[in-house]
Amino acid sequence: MATSTRHQSFVSHIPSARQRAITRMREEQRRQAHVAELQALDSLCNVPPTELRYLVDQCVFRVFAPDTTIISERKPGEFLYILLAGSLRLTLHDKEGHEVLLGVLSRGDCFGEGPLFGDYFRRVGIYTETQCHVLQLSLASVRELLPVMPTFQAVLQTIYRRRLVESTLARVPLFSRISSLERVLLAELLQPLEFPRGSLIVRQGECGDSLYLIEGGQVVVEADGKAIAFLDEGDFFGEIALLAKEPHTATVRALTPLSILALPAIAFDDLLKNRPDFQVQLETTVAQRRANTEQFRHDRDRVTRMTRIMEHGLLRGSHLLVRSPELCLPDCRLCEAACASRHRYARLRMEGVALGQQHVVDACRQCRVGAECVEACPEDAFEWNDKGVLLINDKCTGCGACVPACPYNAITRVPRTTKTANGPLWQLWRTIKAMKARLHSPMMMPLEPVSPTYTHRADKCDLCDGYPDLACVTACPTGALRLVPVEELLPL
Repeated sequence: MATSTRHQSFVSHIPSARQRAITRMREEQRRQAHVAELQALDSLCNVPPTELRYLVDQCVFRVFAPDTTIISERKPGEFLYILLAGSLRLTLHDKEGHEVLLGVLSRGDCFGEGPLFGDYFRRVGIYTETQCHVLQLSLASVRELLPVMPTFQAVLQTIYRRRLVESTLARVPLFSRISSLERVLLAELLQPLEFPRGSLIVRQGECGDSLYLIEGGQVVVEADGKAIAFLDEGDFFGEIALLAKEPHTATVRALTPLSILALPAIAFDDLLKNRPDFQVQLETTVAQRRANTEQFRHDRDRVTRMTRIMEHGLLRGSHLLVRSPELCLPDCRLCEAACASRHRYARLRMEGVALGQQHVVDACRQCRVGAECVEACPEDAFEWNDKGVLLINDKCTGCGACVPACPYNAITRVPRTTKTANGPLWQLWRTIKAMKARLHSPMMMPLEPVSPTYTHRADKCDLCDGYPDLACVTACPTGALRLVPVEELLPL
């Protein structure tokens, strides 16, 4: 009797078909209500309900207290957010280190979309001003859904492009002092341009028709065929020709694939009329650049130094391994031995490039943009980690395409490490495989998929990623080897 009662009690807890139908109907009603709430937001009003359903199924509701950091400027985000209530401020730092207010977000705004379309270096900080209610979606999930959400993808790309332009303006000291509204209005006048590596952007002696802002990429400035300056993201050029109404005094050439924002001459003149302080800043910059050019014309050592810097890619990354020769012990090379001991093959060479009292060690430059190895790799085997280090992942097949692509001979092709198939996990795998084999007759044994065997892999310095130290620096007994920021070594 007791058993029968327990059975009836168990059965009573099993939902009937009618109850399941009611549950499904209520879930669908809630989903439709959430879709309607999303469609009421300005940024999502044109996104079809079929696409918004994907967001509803993936999002998590979160509440952030005032003065909370949601996304740090120095760390890549992992989520996309939709603001339902409250206000947030977006900030970044310009090239001189000053904090700049990029804008304020309110209900309906999306943020955190940058990693979906940009690279590691395009970031802003996002902080709450009031208590904020947001919907949070993992970028990994959003990235998988974008192919079936074309309208939502277009919305995010529009937001990303606008913020990219505004943040480029904000990083330029010339424009970082103006209000966020003025930057928005100025951004509407800019014309985006793309140039492949090696392109001439402006030519010495030709008339100027625009002020150019570097949105992404790096250029070299040459006067009379000699390198005199290096510019990258957030820098500008072309102002001398516009201000002085004379031909360009230098040639500007793309070192990497280049994204530029061009401000036409007419808009440039209007800007100066409305903001006389801009003209004062520009004239100061022009005077500095003219003096710099004149110095280079009469200083062969500086020209030689700049040429060497360009040829060896010393400005392509953010840090360099630098050696002080006077501190090196004769025939020491403990740093190279330590590197080889940790990675099986030495990833650096001490000879390097002499710059005055310092020698830059030959190793991967960790090129921030336009890395030739990344472009040459057919397997997407190069990737940036969250610390800004360029790594080679497990997708590498050892094809060797990256080796000749690197202009600094920083990549080698080496034999793969042979892993011994012993240990507890391998034994467990063999046991499972044997059990599966007994379930089939010998005549019907299934064929196992054959994985391609790669004998080699690409190898380069990754600044000892995954280790707490740099093997070469730790092994140096005299402190002769250091990892230093490019700006410290080359304050150009």
